[in-house]
Amino acid sequence: MDTLLSHTPWQEYEIMGAQGWVPCWVKRGGLCCQQPGPKFSKIRGVVAHLSDIDADTIGVLDTYHSKAGRGVAWICSHMGLQCVNYYPVYKAEGTIDNHQLRQHQKASAKLGAEMVPMKAGMSAVLYNMAKSDFTQRANGNGYMLPNGLKLQESVNSTADEVVYNTPRCLNDGTWIISISSATIAAGVITGLNRMGWLDNIRIVLHLGYSRSHSQIQSYVKSMAGVWPVNISLIDEGYAYKDSVDNRGIPFPCNRYYDAKAFNWLRENIDNLAQPITFWNIGA
Repeated sequence: MDTLLSHTPWQEYEIMGAQGWVPCWVKRGGLCCQQPGPKFSKIRGVVAHLSDIDADTIGVLDTYHSKAGRGVAWICSHMGLQCVNYYPVYKAEGTIDNHQLRQHQKASAKLGAEMVPMKAGMSAVLYNMAKSDFTQRANGNGYMLPNGLKLQESVNSTADEVVYNTPRCLNDGTWIISISSATIAAGVITGLNRMGWLDNIRIVLHLGYSRSHSQIQSYVKSMAGVWPVNISLIDEGYAYKDSVDNRGIPFPCNRYYDAKAFNWLRENIDNLAQPITFWNIGA
């Protein structure tokens, strides 16, 4: 599976500020998968995790706009495993028995995943229901991935990407990371800590949707082993299903997460210490 992953490029862009153009370094983390793999940097950790799992069938829970099922289906298609993708169906989409698959669920099905619709509800509740169903469906020879793909391997593999593939000129200034579960952010923080850069950098975690700040801090600290002093949580009040227009962004950018963070970056460019680093998770 290592041949399906690669180091991702750094690209430099310029953003107009009050005093002129300001350079911004963008880490294209979503390009870790060889095409036609999904632009989704959590894949690194899932590959590492599943490489140590002895099971023929892998279960995963999707959410409204998640790429989890698509990514796991892609991995399973290369590892000779069966993927079972549980996904929510909302009232506006129809019923369990009569609805259309969304973009990423269509891609997952095309990759050979068994698709299991569920009535939409709280993610934690759906996960427990899916895990119970999966235990029976897999006949004792399956493995259900954690909800949100919260894997230590994703933290570790992201940290390695920071340590071994980051220009040394980015050892201070401002680093901006969009977060959902904050697993990738924990990996970036782990990598910066390993390099001894944390004290020199202001880290900005931009929330793709509003939730408990204390829970984010607790989770990042549990996965990275540290909560940096120079860290800011930016919560602009987005709901989970809110998206933004990403057409004006000079690189492919997820409209539910990274695009929101990049728009914030552009609006606040004059107040950010340089160099400015933007960690793009996917598209």
